[in-house]
Amino acid sequence: MGQRLTKEPELEYARPGANPSLSKVEYVRAILQKAEKPISRNELLSVLAKWGHSTNRPSLNAILEFFGDNGKVVEVSKGLIWVPEALPQLLEVIRTGYRL
Repeated sequence: MGQRLTKEPELEYARPGANPSLSKVEYVRAILQKAEKPISRNELLSVLAKWGHSTNRPSLNAILEFFGDNGKVVEVSKGLIWVPEALPQLLEVIRTGYRL
């Protein structure tokens, strides 16, 4: 193994009490993609619970942070919106929080 693989990386999204499973990530993605209007965190938690896949708020926030940093979700005043295939310029605006 080379030098680069001898030390484990610092985790960017995983935190104590906030390590969602891949299935939870996929359920949240499905909810956001199918939402016809902005959806709140409370609504996301409610839908997950109805589906029998409830999660805690720190895990949901970790999922949303991951999607947000990857340009897939933006938060607007009325909730969260799934953003399909964002342009590089829009990704930069999302990452920096700059307002248009």
